[in-house]
Amino acid sequence: MDFYTRLLLGLTALAVLGYLSFVYGSCAGDPDCHLRVCGHRFCGVVYNHPENSPVP
Repeated sequence: MDFYTRLLLGLTALAVLGYLSFVYGSCAGDPDCHLRVCGHRFCGVVYNHPENSPVP
């Protein structure tokens, strides 16, 4: 592998990790944000507003 290929792979990895940490990290600080689970893996982020949740 030459230098440019390694550089592009490294930049791609940093971009993906930055995106995931931004989305899931910002969700961790919000009490209305939950991770949606499909089987044994995470599928995405679900944001529930308090007015949409049922009253206990």
